[in-house]
Amino acid sequence: MAIQRLPGRTKADAVYEALQNAILSGHLQPGEHLRQEEIADQWGVSQTPVREAFRRLESEGLVEYVANRGVVVRGLPWAPPAAPLEALARRWSDIVTDPGAILGSDFP
Repeated sequence: MAIQRLPGRTKADAVYEALQNAILSGHLQPGEHLRQEEIADQWGVSQTPVREAFRRLESEGLVEYVANRGVVVRGLPWAPPAAPLEALARRWSDIVTDPGAILGSDFP
C-alpha cells in the first residue's frame, strides 16, 4: 500500500503524518517497536523518509531511540486533563479561599 501525498508535501511529511496519527489515535501503542524497513516496504517509500519521520516524532517525544532495539513508541507526552469534577472542586476551593482572585466573581 503506497502512502498518499498531497501536492507540496514530501514523502517524509506523509510518513510523519501517518505515524503521528497512528500514535495519537492509539493504533500504535506505547512500547511498540517500529521497524524502519517494514514501514518503508508497507508504504512504498525508501527508508530515508521513514528516518526523517522518526527524527521529527522523536523531537516531539512521541517515539524514542532505544539502544539495541531501535525506535519505540512512547505514546502521548502529556497527561490527560483532570476529570471535570476535580476541576470544579479545585475552582470551588479557589472561590471560597480567595473570592477576589476569581475574575467576575461576586461570591460573598
